[in-house]
Amino acid sequence: MNDGRIIIDKIIADADESVKKIMSEAKEAADAVIGAAEDKAAKEKARNDKAVAEEKDKVAAKQISGAQMEAKKAVLAQKQAILEEVVAEAEKRLCNLGDGEYADVIGKMLDNIDKGLGTEVIVSERDKARLAAVVGEKGFTLSDKTADISGGLIIRNGDIEYNYSFGSIISIEKEEIQQIAAKILFE
Repeated sequence: MNDGRIIIDKIIADADESVKKIMSEAKEAADAVIGAAEDKAAKEKARNDKAVAEEKDKVAAKQISGAQMEAKKAVLAQKQAILEEVVAEAEKRLCNLGDGEYADVIGKMLDNIDKGLGTEVIVSERDKARLAAVVGEKGFTLSDKTADISGGLIIRNGDIEYNYSFGSIISIEKEEIQQIAAKILFE
């Protein structure tokens, strides 16, 4: 029986050796798989970190760009408001000129008007007395009728009226006036 025991011990020893070898190979294989997975995870994390950083930079740049655009819009709106005030103030000053200066301005306007358009001049109630002399002097007839205008005049030829009121002239020339004012104010 000793021989049987030796054979059994040999089989058990060989089996133990095989188990140890298999376990060692399995551990090495597992370590290799784990190492490869860790490398892959590290590379993926680095890629994701880079993508997150790039996206963060894009979002930040977009927000900065949006803020700059809003600031430019605010500045533009403020400049536009200032130009509107300048135009309104110019019309106000024209209407509030002294009688002599105002008559000179209207006289120059009348000098540039073709009498073929008509000779009847309509002005505001306020301007009727202070413009009577210059209208007659320039060869036009001052109408008994008045117009609801802040300043300037209207030329009438029958049923046709040509509006040379300051408000009308300014609304027609507003863009050009604002461009001139912008150059003076903002450049």
